[in-house]
Amino acid sequence: MIPSDPLTSRPASGRLLAAANLNAPPQGLPKSLSSRTGQSPIVKGFTLIEMLIVLAIAGIVMGTLVPSFGPAIARAQLYSASRDVASALRHTRGQAMIRGEDALFELNTVNHSYRVSGRPKLYRLPPGIELGLFTTSTETLDEGTGRIRFFPDGSATGGRVSLITAKQTRVVDINWLTGEITIGEEDLGDH
Repeated sequence: MIPSDPLTSRPASGRLLAAANLNAPPQGLPKSLSSRTGQSPIVKGFTLIEMLIVLAIAGIVMGTLVPSFGPAIARAQLYSASRDVASALRHTRGQAMIRGEDALFELNTVNHSYRVSGRPKLYRLPPGIELGLFTTSTETLDEGTGRIRFFPDGSATGGRVSLITAKQTRVVDINWLTGEITIGEEDLGDH
């Protein structure tokens, strides 16, 4: 065998080597299945039927999980709305004490909205929550609208805002003597 120069691919004697077959696999590696048997190569993947089965299973799982989220979403909306109302009431009480004058929290149970003294914005509550307001007759404006009045010393006319869903009731109580606002819970199954 004649030694070759690796940089020029020429044998040391000056003759050129024959061109290699570019389609042949490198030496030492087995030939592919297709070149050995003459059949088309094996392609790995999923069939259409396998994909349809997976999609059907996913659809069944989603169909059973989504309805169970409904009550959780309603409960989350109820808790959020009760916190919003309590926060607005606390803000109103704080404004009365800071400014040294009466401040009003006005709730409309028909339109699911409320207003706070000193702010022109109308705040909306989710329509799926039924609202109730217990307040003094002097603070009742009409059938669906009433107010809670806070005084400069922190006291209030007192009352209760009820937020009701199908299975649960949250109440926001306003103490008339101290003006303290608390959130409570009532289970409608107890009635």
